[in-house]
Amino acid sequence: MQRKIIRDYRFWAILICAGLFISLGIINLLKISIPTAKFGALSCAFIYIATALPFIVFFVFAALKLKKSRTLIIVAAMFVLSYIIRIWFADFQSNDYIYFLSKWMAEYRSLGIKECFVQQVGNYSPLYNYFLIAFSRMNIYELYLIKTLSFYFEALTVFFAVKIICFVRKESFNFLWAAIFLLLPIPFTNSSQWAQCDTVYTMCVVAGIYFALKCNCIPAYIFIGLGLAFKMQTVLILPVGLVLLLAKNSDGKKYLLWRYIWIVPLVFFAASSLPVFFGGSFFKVLSVYFNQTTEGNANQPLNGRCANILYPFSSIPDKSVAYYILLVLFIAITAVTDIFIIYRTLKKAGKALDVQTALLLCVLLPLNSVFFMPKMLDRFYYIAEIFLIIYFATYRDKNSFTAYVLLETAQWLVYMRALRKLYALVVAPFFSLGALIIAYAIFFKKLPFENTGKMKGLTSKLNSFATLITESPKEAVDETPSDVPDEPATENNEE
Repeated sequence: MQRKIIRDYRFWAILICAGLFISLGIINLLKISIPTAKFGALSCAFIYIATALPFIVFFVFAALKLKKSRTLIIVAAMFVLSYIIRIWFADFQSNDYIYFLSKWMAEYRSLGIKECFVQQVGNYSPLYNYFLIAFSRMNIYELYLIKTLSFYFEALTVFFAVKIICFVRKESFNFLWAAIFLLLPIPFTNSSQWAQCDTVYTMCVVAGIYFALKCNCIPAYIFIGLGLAFKMQTVLILPVGLVLLLAKNSDGKKYLLWRYIWIVPLVFFAASSLPVFFGGSFFKVLSVYFNQTTEGNANQPLNGRCANILYPFSSIPDKSVAYYILLVLFIAITAVTDIFIIYRTLKKAGKALDVQTALLLCVLLPLNSVFFMPKMLDRFYYIAEIFLIIYFATYRDKNSFTAYVLLETAQWLVYMRALRKLYALVVAPFFSLGALIIAYAIFFKKLPFENTGKMKGLTSKLNSFATLITESPKEAVDETPSDVPDEPATENNEE
């Protein structure tokens, strides 16, 4: 048994990642700062109470369900630990806050309400700016408000993520998994430490997928429309939406209906058009999305400090010939690989797309896009990270857990580089690549190729590759069976 574990690459991958996490986590602990009244007694009371509220809500419902069980004690302890960690980093100021958010908030405070909506301050979408405008009118430390907003959306993301898990597994709400989600390092770092807002649009994505899997398309479209209104990165999940539009579930029911798709642009325009009522221009609103697409990161035009394949090309000058060649090349690679995944899914699964394959697409398509697309930021892996842990929690699949750990390590290395100026980003893309390879292997194992026709040799190698990556040395076989069943696997075939 011990020899088999040592031969399994997943054991070594997780062991290496655990060592890096512990080392970098200790470095991160140097940034601990307990909130005091230095920003005012009201602000100090706010961060302590506001951070506690989601935990209190979760705990109350957990206590009603779990009663006086040992699980409730474990969940409560995890909630307390998560709360303490978030309080420790409440005063941490990231570079994004120092150089951007704080200046935007100062500008909002200097403007009247009408000017706040008419003028384009910063490069966030109008829907998120509504919150910043409201915060600029409050007598509470703005950083606490921004972090609390992100944390609340993180709590909502956790709620819908656990709802997906329990829906697929046909279980009641699992508070232990909710506690685990609230302790995950990257979501915590993104919201409660760095004051980023990626969990805002991700919550909309996770909620949209939850309702789509339940074949309840109207709320699914509403959440996708809201996600697009919050951040352009919501487009990373739209290829999955296309598959859900074209396929049915195992019971023959449509996941999403074409006749209600107009709800998405309606919600997007309704949520983004408030500046128009104050005399602003809607074209100016849309320019935010255009500028985000065309300008990218000013310092690293092809790679915005992202652990993806374009990191070696970060120093190529903007507007050079090589820049445009690589830009077009990697956009084409992203499009081709995404189309291949969609085509393969629809061809193999037909119109009967099981939930497991749908969740796998929520992992693979965003992960594939961010890894190959130029001008990506490190935070854009967020959707893939959340769905990787959802997939693992749903199917208890050790391959998806390994991919999740690898991807989280890549993100953690990037975050620590920004924090301590470590040159860890040099190796970070290799961890992301490992996660992508495992995700592709799971995909090929789930939807194997038929070993017939002119490309029999290639398809056989792909199937063998999937078997090699996804199975332990004892389970792996030397040859892939030539007769691969065409029927899609059931939802719980890995349980």
